[in-house]
Amino acid sequence: MTAPAFPDMANIKKRLLIEDDIVAAVSSLTAGSDDPRILISISRSLLASSSVVEDLKEQLHGQIIGVVSVLTEHTPYDKVFELANEITSSKATHLLSIGGGSVIDGGKIALLAANLQIRDAEALEELASSLGKTKDIATWPIQHIAVPTTLSGAEFTPIAGATSSITGRKTGFSHAFLLPDNIILCAPLSLHTPEKLWLSTGIRAVDHAVETICAPGVDHESAEFCANGLALLYRSMIETRKDPDSLIYRESSQLGVYYATAGISRYRMGASHGLGYLLGVLGNVPHGITSCVFLPAVLTYNLPVTEDPQTRIAGVLDVETASDVAPALKDFIGALGLPNKLSALGISEEAIAEIKSLALTHPVVQANPRPIKTVEDVAEIMALSG
Repeated sequence: MTAPAFPDMANIKKRLLIEDDIVAAVSSLTAGSDDPRILISISRSLLASSSVVEDLKEQLHGQIIGVVSVLTEHTPYDKVFELANEITSSKATHLLSIGGGSVIDGGKIALLAANLQIRDAEALEELASSLGKTKDIATWPIQHIAVPTTLSGAEFTPIAGATSSITGRKTGFSHAFLLPDNIILCAPLSLHTPEKLWLSTGIRAVDHAVETICAPGVDHESAEFCANGLALLYRSMIETRKDPDSLIYRESSQLGVYYATAGISRYRMGASHGLGYLLGVLGNVPHGITSCVFLPAVLTYNLPVTEDPQTRIAGVLDVETASDVAPALKDFIGALGLPNKLSALGISEEAIAEIKSLALTHPVVQANPRPIKTVEDVAEIMALSG
């Protein structure tokens, strides 16, 4: 499925609202709608730990017509279809997605399924961006409001991923309409996010920025945006680790994600993302953690062909040379209390062997700046991962 999936950063900024009061933010975005019918899709953990749903119901005077909490990690197709069915049956005018990347990505794809009346995995699979299919979408009648509570960045992109019930792999979708209509950054809601999840998804955003800067042929503007995002994340996440209740640093991290996603859907990510997709599904590892273990190793592997962009990253991290970047990021990840070695995850030898094999045909791994042609190449990265 194609159609220009490259909204510029100014376009995204127009959709962005920074507001500590979630009720006020949602109310302002639906104020111009006649009889708004808001369906809330929320992560299970946030539903259990916060009063956000009760607050919205109490103050929006009947606009909330349903609450669902079905989307889970890695966004399985069957859960996407559950949400799509709720969207259709509720006759919602707005989908309010509150949660991490899985909730927001799942909302995007569920809206796609509901809008095009897709009811089975085979039909959904035909729209996967990897298959090069095209699909014209004339209208997108249901507004999507995304409220991220992690730093994964799904809210800022016109792409989405879900785990196929046919192949068992993460499948990508790309279309301009997948970019949420509005994005609310509400730092107080992130206080309910477990620290490890908040910080590890921040490393995922760091991964977005770094692999964009190192992407072959990256344009200056995208690289500059990503460098700004990396700088914000690098400084604010350490401060959040020291002072978890500070909303200033949490908001800085959220803005860092906005900048760090500048290259997503414009440039192919590299082996940190690609191996991370495989480790996520085969090892049941969250994508933030996959970036924690693979990003420094991939940077070391790629150094012979990415010295110039890594020199630029060295300036952001305040280290001397390109060869200092990978160790600095590995130390940074460790200082956040996150695992920075593959061996710390307890992945089975069977899963490791399958990752090595599948990596040789995985399109994102194969987009890596330094070619990965053999199982030995993959094994080298894994050895560098520790």
